[in-house]
Amino acid sequence: MMKMMEVYKKNEALYLDLKINFTGELKVSINNDPNEEKEGKEILCQFKEGVSGPIPEEKMKRIFYKTHIGEDAYVGAERRVPIAGLYNCRDLGGYPTTDGRMTRWGLLYRSDAPDHLGSSDWAYLKNMKLSSVIDLRSPTEIELNPDIAVGEKYHYNFDPHARVARKASETPSNKSNKDKQKVEKLVELSGTKEGQERLIRMQQQMVVQMRELVLSQKAKEAYTDFLNVLLRAEVPDLFHCQGGKDRTGWAAAIILGLVGVDKETIYADYFLTEHYNRPRNEKRMAVYQQYTDNSFVLAYLASLQLTKAEYLDSAFQAMEEAYGTMENYAVEALGMTEESIDKLKELYVY
Repeated sequence: MMKMMEVYKKNEALYLDLKINFTGELKVSINNDPNEEKEGKEILCQFKEGVSGPIPEEKMKRIFYKTHIGEDAYVGAERRVPIAGLYNCRDLGGYPTTDGRMTRWGLLYRSDAPDHLGSSDWAYLKNMKLSSVIDLRSPTEIELNPDIAVGEKYHYNFDPHARVARKASETPSNKSNKDKQKVEKLVELSGTKEGQERLIRMQQQMVVQMRELVLSQKAKEAYTDFLNVLLRAEVPDLFHCQGGKDRTGWAAAIILGLVGVDKETIYADYFLTEHYNRPRNEKRMAVYQQYTDNSFVLAYLASLQLTKAEYLDSAFQAMEEAYGTMENYAVEALGMTEESIDKLKELYVY
């Protein structure tokens, strides 16, 4: 049976965690492709209570680790792709499914936009040999900050028309005067009681948007196209919007739900965005705080960047009210069939 092995970094060193109470020496295989049956380079690791000592790290290539205990194979990798230019690029592998299996490592990556890569980041992504990149942003966002190609064979744009996310990212973040103008307009709005109440209501825009990502026709078309690419197995695949939060978050929820990952784990994956994007969000809020200390304005601007349970709640509630289950939603709204859902499981689950 395939089981997850957590790989994490502490004090700039990598460690393996088997999640079982095992003490002893094991051979660990290192490979650039976790789905390659041939074992890669082997190292010996000493485990104590399931956790290894420090292990070697490859700086310019994504690597996966695999070991065996009896008939069980443990496979893992760093969840977040360890490059500086993307805060929220991470692997959807290693998640348990309700039937006792696990999502495959190294095939599906959710991410923020690869539109600002340094040379080492570009080289790292190119070494991942991505087959497809799916951009879920609007044409205006793409025109302002186009993706940097990293050697992918196929590049797609499927726009679910997320109005709030689009508005939040269509102002170039490197244009401070645009930020200042945006803040000044919001401060002016907050100058009246009615304006303050409007800003409070506007904090719920993401809740409304997440419902629209489920129910609007444009969103259904975009996520239908997204699933069709995944069915063609153009992998490894990286899909993204601007911050990798809402449009990308619902895309991840769809694929994880369809292959059998439970809702609790889907939420846990969604909340990783808050963790990984925190440095980015703090930088953005620091820019806004240069121009105002208005609590109404700052609370509204923060709401556009946060990853709240109520946002994903809204999407799931809309989906369940309209369709009942993720499978029904996929069949009735996204053009899937029982056979194509089974194919997704065959492709993306061990």
